[in-house]
Amino acid sequence: MRKLVILLTCVLLAGCWQSRSRPYLTVQSLAPFPAGAVTETDPDGRVTHYTLRKVARGRYRMTQTDRGQDFGEGFELGFFPLPGAPSHVLVYGAAALDHPRGDELLRYYGLMVITGPKSAEEIRPDCDKDARAARAAGVRAGKDGACTFGTRAQLEKALLALWKSGKKPQYRYRLGG
Repeated sequence: MRKLVILLTCVLLAGCWQSRSRPYLTVQSLAPFPAGAVTETDPDGRVTHYTLRKVARGRYRMTQTDRGQDFGEGFELGFFPLPGAPSHVLVYGAAALDHPRGDELLRYYGLMVITGPKSAEEIRPDCDKDARAARAAGVRAGKDGACTFGTRAQLEKALLALWKSGKKPQYRYRLGG
């Protein structure tokens, strides 16, 4: 069952960039956003509503509030500076909330671009489409179609290459409803 959940999460995240090593485990997360309602607009214009709640060490829990199949599901999020990038460009790390706490759980990574005090845009890496940036850090797609990073240095090098590639954000977030 656990492998199915991981596989489905990766399918949803389209060839995600991931790590089991928890490269930011001992790093205090930045807290760039206020807690409260969040509205996400995806590349197709679909809107999803979440609640963002602050938890320990500057991290957040983002849970879906729209009634339906995914109600209450979400991620624990952390935001970290990306060395070499402008200060409004952050690394995000996301871990699915439906995994047991002690479980060896995958964390997914991408870029969050802060566009205003209550708005942000997400650049979600795709292992196939962004292979050039991943290869800059010496990482290639695995059998599952995802790029798995063994170290924080590899991850940050690839994310910086992704930022410099000019890839446009696909998801938009508005805080406060």
